[in-house]
Amino acid sequence: MRVSTRFLEILRMISRLWADLPLLVRLLTAWKRGSYRGLSIRTIVSLAGALLYIVSPIDLLPDFIPGIGLLDDAAVVAVLLHSIAQDLAAFRVWEQGRNGI
Repeated sequence: MRVSTRFLEILRMISRLWADLPLLVRLLTAWKRGSYRGLSIRTIVSLAGALLYIVSPIDLLPDFIPGIGLLDDAAVVAVLLHSIAQDLAAFRVWEQGRNGI
């Protein structure tokens, strides 16, 4: 794979990550309010584990290192969003049906 192709894939992944974060926040808000109950135990455990890693002072790359300190946290969020993609898609369908779109 050429470097430029790999770079474009990384940019697409960042774009999807950026687009899915607000959806994840809406999913968690709806779940917390009790209006959405479609989350699996695996998803809840994944979310809790990712949150614990992100707020933990013990990181693979310490956050105080300029430029690269937050890369491991971003990678954890990216892996999390990839692993719960089906749950996000199901929530998106539920949300659109609820809004009458």
